[in-house]
This record gives sequence, structure tokens and C-alpha cells, in this order.
Amino acid sequence: MDTANDLRIKLAEKGIRELEKLIQNVRVQKRKELLNRVRTMSSFLQTVKYSYMPPKELVELEEFKNLVNTAREIRRAISGAEKDFNFYQADYWLEYIESLPELMERGEIDNACLAVKFFSGEIASRSEIEKGKLWLCVVDCGFRLEIVTNSQEFTPGKFAAIVYLPPRKFGNVVSRGMFVSTLSEEIKGELDAEKVKELCKGDVEATILSLVE
Repeated sequence: MDTANDLRIKLAEKGIRELEKLIQNVRVQKRKELLNRVRTMSSFLQTVKYSYMPPKELVELEEFKNLVNTAREIRRAISGAEKDFNFYQADYWLEYIESLPELMERGEIDNACLAVKFFSGEIASRSEIEKGKLWLCVVDCGFRLEIVTNSQEFTPGKFAAIVYLPPRKFGNVVSRGMFVSTLSEEIKGELDAEKVKELCKGDVEATILSLVE
């Protein structure tokens, strides 16, 4: 596999760059120590990036395992921090890197949507945050996700697919993904690769690719 150009590896690289900035602003003890650990992740990732191994072998590489385990440990270390926007962004990227083994199970990919997670859930509530323009939806995916949308299509009681993206701030509200479409199936939880490919649209793929530009 061309690991140097694999979108999952590129997103992990982006995540580590972001984490170097974010950890400095997360309100947590031993911040300097955590920042040093983020920098060791960068070293592990460089080995992974230029390994050119197939996915099944890549996940067994020692540096890959160290990368994932370090992300998990840092995520656990910041779990008690104040839940501000810096925390939510840092938690997203640490979770992304921690999820790399599952994402690699999708094999070699040629579809940007397969580089991230998609969830489905029931829209539990909807509130207006900008009159006639933006709404905050709380979605029950088996866990709670808050999604800001400018579409009137997504209303309480409907099931919808969500692409899980880095948090974005709209005023005082944090959105943790983007609606893809409503669903006829009443399912909650993470969507499998086949369903992701079925739902993937040009604008969704472009949004994912824009993360590494």
C-alpha cells in the first residue's frame, strides 16, 4: 500500500500537527509531558508513513501499535480536562488516531469517505441558533452527537447519517460532524464500509479531502 499517500495516514499527520497546538491550550496537568508524548507520536507516524506495507501487516508494525497506544493514553490523561473547544478538538484527533486499526481493516481505499467514521442515529431535538439559517440538532447514535445544519430537512424523529468530522464552532455551539442524508432504516451506531460507500457524495468527499489541504 502507498502509505505515504494514504488519506488515513495524512489525516493522522494533520491530527498530530493540530495536537501540538491544542495540548498547549487544554487545561490539564502535566501539559509539557503530554506535549512531548505527542511529538513521539510524530516519530512513530513517520515510520508508518514510509513503511509501504499492506494494511494487515501495517497494523502489526510496532511503531503503528505505539502510535495508537500513545494516542489512547493521552486521551485518557486529558479526559478530566475542562470540556472547552480545545478539549473537543484534541479529543477528536486522539480518538481518530486510536481508531486507525479499525479504519485500516477497510484495506486499501480509493474513496475519501472510507478514511473517516460515519454514524447513524435518531434526531432527538432541534433548536434554532441563527434565525432561519442554522439549527442545532442533538442526535442519538447510541451516544449523543450535536450537529449544526442549515437544512430544514433534519427534524426530530427522523434518522440520519452523519460523517464524523473535527469539531467546528458556531458562536457558542460546537458541531461534531455533518449530516449526509436522512435514512429510511432506523439504526443507531457506526456504519460499515459498504453503507459508507453507498452514502458517499461528492460534497462529503470534498469536505473530507479539504481537511488535509
